[in-house]
Amino acid sequence: MSQETSAQHQPPFDVPSVEEMAALLPQYAFEKLAAFGGMGAVYRGRQVSLDRPVAIKILPPEFGRQEDFADRFKSEARAMAKLNHTHIVGVYDFGITKEGHLYLVMEWVEGQTLHTLIQKGSIPVRKAANLAMQLCDALAFAHHHKILHRDIKPGNIMISEDDQVKVADFGLARPITGEAEENPFGTPDYAAPEILGKGAVDQRADIFAAGVVLYEMLTGRVPQQPRRSVREFAPLSPRWDELIDKATHADPAKRFQDVGEFRAHIAMLINQASQPVSVVAEVKDEPKAKAALKPLHFVLIGAAVIVICIVLGMMFKGEPAPEVSKTEATATSPNGTDRPEGKKVVEPAKKADPVVVPVVEPEKKKPEPAPPVEKKIVAVPAPAPPPRTEPAAMAPAAPVKAPLPETPEEVVLRLEERDPELVKMVADFGAEWSANTEINAVTEMQALADKYIPALQRSLSSVVLQQRDFVLSEISHIANREALGEPDLLWPEVLKTLRKAYEAQRDAIQGRVAVAAQKMRSAQCEAVLQKARERSAAGKAEAAKRAEVVAAELAKLKTAPSLSALKQNVAGVGGEPVR
Repeated sequence: MSQETSAQHQPPFDVPSVEEMAALLPQYAFEKLAAFGGMGAVYRGRQVSLDRPVAIKILPPEFGRQEDFADRFKSEARAMAKLNHTHIVGVYDFGITKEGHLYLVMEWVEGQTLHTLIQKGSIPVRKAANLAMQLCDALAFAHHHKILHRDIKPGNIMISEDDQVKVADFGLARPITGEAEENPFGTPDYAAPEILGKGAVDQRADIFAAGVVLYEMLTGRVPQQPRRSVREFAPLSPRWDELIDKATHADPAKRFQDVGEFRAHIAMLINQASQPVSVVAEVKDEPKAKAALKPLHFVLIGAAVIVICIVLGMMFKGEPAPEVSKTEATATSPNGTDRPEGKKVVEPAKKADPVVVPVVEPEKKKPEPAPPVEKKIVAVPAPAPPPRTEPAAMAPAAPVKAPLPETPEEVVLRLEERDPELVKMVADFGAEWSANTEINAVTEMQALADKYIPALQRSLSSVVLQQRDFVLSEISHIANREALGEPDLLWPEVLKTLRKAYEAQRDAIQGRVAVAAQKMRSAQCEAVLQKARERSAAGKAEAAKRAEVVAAELAKLKTAPSLSALKQNVAGVGGEPVR
């Protein structure tokens, strides 16, 4: 069901109409042709007896005429029907029509395939982890019932509207035996090395494919060799690379041995990511700085010293202590130097002469020792005027640095808020690009595929059983618009001949597209540069610079122009055009 493409073009085989299918299977009310591909077509219908929506998949009649294929289809349908799980598409019925169409009646899933979801861009890590864990739950259930899926890939994983995973298309499913495979199967990008090498296969092959799917969700692309780190595409922990490395290790013995173990490690990583990070400040042992005295401290100490001095002075004179003025002054010796510490100095008793006494330090508290106070000679004359304070010299102002010029990445990322005119130009370029029939060759490529798939189907009758899987895999790749694998030495000659003819026609189409694309891209870049020249002539230097940056980045694109494509390109995540 999920492998099929949207029903927009001419089907690659004689697909019955809704009315014809209603006549062949009257127990179902057929509503529409939902999708089709090289391996069959899918209808949306309703099971009349239970009044529930269903997906009805049929295969081309030539498959039904092959006895061995029909027997295998029936055994796989029975195996799928036993897998009653939340994250596995349920199978309700199967059989063959009187016209020879093998059919499978399944649960209808309202949503999209994971392949379609990934095409819209990489998936946020928390959502990707959630989908991967649901996939692991489905595989764990299948493995518990001794069933291998053998073709796990985004096109076979349905995502419902509430983000629930539904694994579909157990078309290559088989019991877990641990035996070697006679022929490679599945999709090459997701097939474990032991599959391609015709080695013994068990549940670890499904774990390998699930690891590739997780990588693709996080990065938006299938891994290449050598595989690039997920951190090149998203700000993730290096532990995600370690997780995927183990899940997709070339040696099955070094992978996760059980899909439940793989799921547990995904859950552990996502839980660690959600925990707050503890930040501990590093404190170095440094000598404790002496507590600085505040102005109030100086006032209190000075007042206490003056009071003590006055009382002692009066005691020496034998006179009652006069009232003390609140203003204090500090005196020095007659020659301008401080008196020696610890000595009493008594001047001759004259009215105008002050009485000089030693300064008595206040008692220090033990818990917090105060800094020592200098012993100075203090006199009690008439209040002296406060010393004149000069204003402190102002420190020279730091030189103002000129702002650094914006990088191309900064210009593009801020283009929407700073330059709506350029944003509109880029949007118009994208519309112009899509409307150009010389560049938009989707229809032409689909027409080529519509010729190639029937030719491959017809070749099945002339291919021996051991080589049939090669042809079926080629049909699956073309129908799903996936990258084609390299030709294998074991390919039948008819497949080699058909592939060679297909590639020659495909390359001719792509060559014409490349020439037309380069012509339009050059014209669009020149239009932006002309805008830069107009702005420069008007004295708008910054606006002109932005236009020059946009023109330069447009020239680097390999896809249709758009603001999102420019942002991806300057961020280093731009991809190659889909072929």
